[in-house]
Amino acid sequence: MSIKQQCPAKVNLFLEVTGKKPNGYHTLSTLFAKINLYDVLELEVVNGNKPTLEIIDELGTEPLSAGPDNLILRAARAFYHDFHVGVGVKIILTKRIPMGAGLGGGSSDAAGTLLGLARLLKINLTAAKKKKLHDIGVKLGADVPFFLKDANFCRATGIGDRLRPVKIAKSLPFMVLAWPGFPSPTGPVYTALPPRRRADVLKNLSQLDKLVRSLKRGRPVEEWGGFLFNRLEQADLPVLKEVAQARRIMEATGARGVRMSGSGSSVFGFVGSHAEGERVVRRLRAYPWKVYLTSCHG
Repeated sequence: MSIKQQCPAKVNLFLEVTGKKPNGYHTLSTLFAKINLYDVLELEVVNGNKPTLEIIDELGTEPLSAGPDNLILRAARAFYHDFHVGVGVKIILTKRIPMGAGLGGGSSDAAGTLLGLARLLKINLTAAKKKKLHDIGVKLGADVPFFLKDANFCRATGIGDRLRPVKIAKSLPFMVLAWPGFPSPTGPVYTALPPRRRADVLKNLSQLDKLVRSLKRGRPVEEWGGFLFNRLEQADLPVLKEVAQARRIMEATGARGVRMSGSGSSVFGFVGSHAEGERVVRRLRAYPWKVYLTSCHG
């Protein structure tokens, strides 16, 4: 028996850095949104008593290790330990989400592994077992708990692990997503942030409230595009200067609310229609980027 598990990418429609914990992790206030770009996992019960991993890389960029440090295998080993699994499972990952792009691909794959193993092994996810998955997820990475949630949009605080689903009744406009072809390193981005004034942070958090209210009311992008924000765009790193150039290029196509996702390097913006999105994609394909016409989950 085998199953397939889709692992969506995400963007951060809003990201403010609110502080720093003693262990070095930064605390955030962010609005996550799942988008229609996926890695796919295929899981199958096989002979043996441990998980194995094979990778089909459709990106053809930097090769991804299938060794024991891979987040999928780390998630599977944690699941085996906590749920006392005694069978072999072969996992095949079809990789489509760019790495080092701020799209949460690795975290989504880890969450998909946990959810996929539960489905494959017919484990009923009671509230207590969902809590166990959440606890595994937090140890694997700050974005993993979001991908474990059914919700398509979540406000998150803490290190991104304290989640509050946001119900958005009306679908958001089409989105153009561009990955400039190089990774952005998460740790150095946070380290290179300039100091923040508390008043600025509080003002931005009130902007997040306005953004959520506008989205919930189904308002057009012209009313809420200006509320999108990412503090990490201000990090003083050479790689982010190139990301800023990609943002300017996308803005010049007429896309609205253009922002970097997470710690970069991908950028996204909203368009008024599928046809407009196709026009923007054609223009951006003049650059050596990977460009997608996609949307947030409805």
